[in-house]
Amino acid sequence: MSATSPRDYEAYIRRNETWNFVVNMLDLTFFHLGTSFIFGSTVLSLYASHLTSSATLIGLIPAIQSVGYFLPQLLLARQTERLPRKKPLVQWIGSLERLPYLFVALSILLWPNAPASVSFIILALGLALATGSGGVASPPWTNMLAKVIRVERRGSMFGLSRAIGGLLGMGGAAISSRVLDTYPRPTSFGICFLFCFVSMAVSWICLSLNREPAKTPRKVALAARDYWRHLPGVLRGNPNFAKYLASRAIIVLGTMGIPFYIVYGRHAFQMTDAFAGNLTMAALVGQTVGTPLLGWLADRRGHKWLTELSTLIGGCSLVLVLLAPSPAWFYAIFALMNISVSGMSVAGMSMTMEFCDTDDLPTFAALANSLLGVPLLLAPLLGGWLADVSGYPALFAVALVFTGMGWASFHWAVRDPRYEQPAPSQP
Repeated sequence: MSATSPRDYEAYIRRNETWNFVVNMLDLTFFHLGTSFIFGSTVLSLYASHLTSSATLIGLIPAIQSVGYFLPQLLLARQTERLPRKKPLVQWIGSLERLPYLFVALSILLWPNAPASVSFIILALGLALATGSGGVASPPWTNMLAKVIRVERRGSMFGLSRAIGGLLGMGGAAISSRVLDTYPRPTSFGICFLFCFVSMAVSWICLSLNREPAKTPRKVALAARDYWRHLPGVLRGNPNFAKYLASRAIIVLGTMGIPFYIVYGRHAFQMTDAFAGNLTMAALVGQTVGTPLLGWLADRRGHKWLTELSTLIGGCSLVLVLLAPSPAWFYAIFALMNISVSGMSVAGMSMTMEFCDTDDLPTFAALANSLLGVPLLLAPLLGGWLADVSGYPALFAVALVFTGMGWASFHWAVRDPRYEQPAPSQP
């Protein structure tokens, strides 16, 4: 649809509002279901731990995912701002985001006796391509959502999608637990990756059903050199946005222990592969129960409030892992951890949209995610190094300190952008 006037454009948005809410919720739901089969803090970390005994190399896997997703986002942000419709680009890159999971699955199933080093490289390259494609697609995808989903419903959409995805993911976790218990390694992990791909393919179909109207950008497109030169001015002209990024960076460093919860449990309590699937289910129960409520509350109390609450919940999971006397405690640890991660994801995506108007969103979203990519890269690598040098309890203690510092900075230094006039980026 090509809107001929602002009135036609708004009428089209209102007419298709429910449709777009549903298809985007289903897209995210099936994407979350796909990730439940290879849940990062359980199945994926466990698979990596079977390929290497180095905590630093295990930490490299989430680091690759973070760098792949967050750092490339500025590459297409400028071009995205000039597109009347974002969906065609999102569809094309979205297919590249999903295919690597099929590649990893087939490599495991067809070459089960591959050397551990080769399997680790295949895993790392596959995740780099998948998350890198997702990172490049993120600015146009975020901009498309900002166009078709009203601000008052974004928190509910993100929260419901995570809740329903978590509900379905409990079934996915049960399946992965059964697969890990029934089939020998590495075939069991190959099957989990295959299930992941199938679910993500369904999410791509739902993504393709978006009804996005064309909208000619109001701002003048900058040349590439001018665009890159003006980015520092975005931060200088929006000090609250800069403080938001700095505080989020500290909070991110507080998550350095998450990839190592399952590795610590395996070493300290001799957890089995099947138990990892059960912990995935516990994490998804927390997500299913907690996220819709958090999303609903965030729509009313603000995403700054949700960020602070999610940070405190993450801190509670760190306290429990430090005190845990038995494997049973890890059910609560993983439930709290995933409530925190899910709440932070809902708040992060929604809050960035509130710092600027729609035309500037691709740049703001890409700038935020690219800058946060640095601490996201450092956190698991620093965590792995601390675990190798000082042990897992020291790692979790340092993570708890960063979590407290991040909460304090976010609470006192950042103003809620929802109640301020959005500031456009500098030309």
